[in-house]
This record gives sequence, C-alpha cells and structure tokens, in this order.
Amino acid sequence: MKVVRSFLITCLILAIGTFIVFQGLNLVMNKDKIQENKQSANPKQTIHFLAIGDSLTKGVGDSTQNGGYVPLVANQLKETRGIDNVTTKNYGITGERSDQILKRVQQQEDLQVDIKRADIIVLSAGGNDLVQTFKKEKLKINQESFLQPEKKYKNNLSMILKKLNKQNPKAQIYVFGLYNPYDSLFPEMTEMKDILLSWNTATKLIAEENKATYFSLSSLFNGAERPTISKINKSSEKIDTSSLLYEEDLFHPNDKGYQLIANELYRAIIDHKKISD
Repeated sequence: MKVVRSFLITCLILAIGTFIVFQGLNLVMNKDKIQENKQSANPKQTIHFLAIGDSLTKGVGDSTQNGGYVPLVANQLKETRGIDNVTTKNYGITGERSDQILKRVQQQEDLQVDIKRADIIVLSAGGNDLVQTFKKEKLKINQESFLQPEKKYKNNLSMILKKLNKQNPKAQIYVFGLYNPYDSLFPEMTEMKDILLSWNTATKLIAEENKATYFSLSSLFNGAERPTISKINKSSEKIDTSSLLYEEDLFHPNDKGYQLIANELYRAIIDHKKISD
C-alpha cells in the first residue's frame, strides 16, 4: 500500500512539474512572438530622398558645398525614430529654367531610375524663369512682361509633376515656392511682391492639383515674423532677409538660410508621415 501511495505521489509531482515547465516555455514563446509582432509592425525604414531643380537644389551659397538643405534634412531624418537609413540624390543644376528641368525629367535615364525608387521628392523651379525675364526687360519690373513667362512656367511645372506622379505615384512630393531676396534691401518694390505672389499662388494650386505639397519659401525669407527654431522659446522673432543670404550674391541662401529651410522641410515631412501612419 505504501509502495502504491509513493508511486502515485511521484507521478503527481512529475505531472505538476511537467505542467509548470510547459507553461513556462509557453510564456517565453508568447513573449518572443509579441516582440516579433511589435518589430514587424514598426520596421525600421530606409528613406530614399531625391532633390530635383536649380541652384537652390544644388546648394549654391552653402559654405560646405555639400548640397545645401539636402544633407541637413537627411541627417535629421536619420536621427528620427523608426528610420534606419537615408539615401540622397541631388539633381540640382545651376541656372536651369523650368523647361530644362522638365526635359531632364522626361529624358534623363539615371534621374528616372531615382524617381521610381524615391520616397521623398523635392522640386525647386521657376527662379531662373523670373531671372531670364528680368534680363530681357533690362531689370525693369513691368507686371505685364511676366504674364507670358508665368504661363509657360505653370505649364512646365504641371507637366513635371504629372511626370513624377506617373513614374512614382507613391512618392511624397514637395514643391518649393519662390522668395524675394531683395525684400529687405528694396521694400518699396511692390511690383516684385505682386509678381511673386501671382507665381507662388499658381505654384501652390498646381502642386495641390497634382497631389504634391507646396512649401512656401517666402514665408521663411520674406515673412515679417516667423517662429524661432528653438523648441524651448516658442515666441516670435524678426529676421532680416539679408542675414539668410549668401554674401557673394545676396540671392541664394547662406548656411543659416539652408538650415532654416531644412528645419521647416523636416517638420513638414514628419507631420506628413504622422498623418499617413
């Protein structure tokens, strides 16, 4: 009888021990699965950042000669949670008008390859269209002289964006507006302000029609007040436009100007990402 009782107790202990071990293994496996699910739900991304355009895209005025705002935004994205790596391609060419940029988008094979793989595309165009008109008019500002160039620019911009959307409908596209580099030096040039307003209004409308985001540079460079970059001090500060410009030409942004562009563009990208998520 004692032998039978001992046998039964031994079996019971073994059964309880086996149950405990099984439940422990089950718990560990479930934790691993939960962790795997969390990692698969929030995978780290590689972002392909593509910049297309004129001298503003190329980064003229950047003392490091590394490409203006492009590497600055890339570095900020790399430090963002959930982003593992950022690749950049800069197709900025100094002096190009919107029709020349359109031609490259339509015909340049390596550019087309990068358009198809891009997650973010930033476009700057139109500045040299304006400059060309100024030169033809011998620097005189006559609003009527800019009507036909604006019409051509609008058509070129629309075709560029349609081509980008066709080649890569999933890309997040940003279109830079234009700013007035002479705003602080010649505030009495009201005609210039009217011309830029017309061009920027058209740019914003065309961008929205083509599922792109309009990025205002005039609000950064020509706004009387703008928010400070500091997250701590949320008050407003007045900035002289000339302090953001390259000293050698007083036209392109300097390091401070490119940093301002990069900071605001980064915020726009992250805000767009939050909405998409």
